[in-house]
Amino acid sequence: MSKPSPRLSGQSSPWPGAVLPFALPGQPLWLAIYTTHSGGALCSIDIVPAPAVPLGPSTALAETVARQLEAYLQDPQRPFDLPLQMQGSEFQQRLWSALRAVPVGTTQTYGQLAQALRSGAQAVGQACRRNPVPIVVPCHRILAQSGIGGYAGAVAGEQLCIKRALLAHEGVVCG
Repeated sequence: MSKPSPRLSGQSSPWPGAVLPFALPGQPLWLAIYTTHSGGALCSIDIVPAPAVPLGPSTALAETVARQLEAYLQDPQRPFDLPLQMQGSEFQQRLWSALRAVPVGTTQTYGQLAQALRSGAQAVGQACRRNPVPIVVPCHRILAQSGIGGYAGAVAGEQLCIKRALLAHEGVVCG
């Protein structure tokens, strides 16, 4: 396995704590889970295209993350209860906190979040793009005013298929 590139240089271990299959219906994925050097907090999840080389959890926290992701696959209503350490600006931190408050099976628009945070929709989209722990911090629940919007910086292709699959898993129908 080639050395993965963590999203947040200096914050996470240079090697993932686990690389796990994450099988949404019709969308096979792999997730690389990164924890802090001490193993005390989740700091990044990278979505890796299938196929990938599996790596079992190497820390107790990586095992907990893996169990909670599997529980989410079985029941999207299962909440995540994980220690997080995400580096970002004050605005990004506020947005990521707001994302965690969007209930499963519902969506908001970039504009709605922008209004609530007294910001602009483009700033919300950029902060969503920089979300280091997708799925756990559900940026996929944020849509454009007139469509699905983007996901992980993409407005077409595989990334949007992942966003649609996550929303469908949660019972949200997107046009």
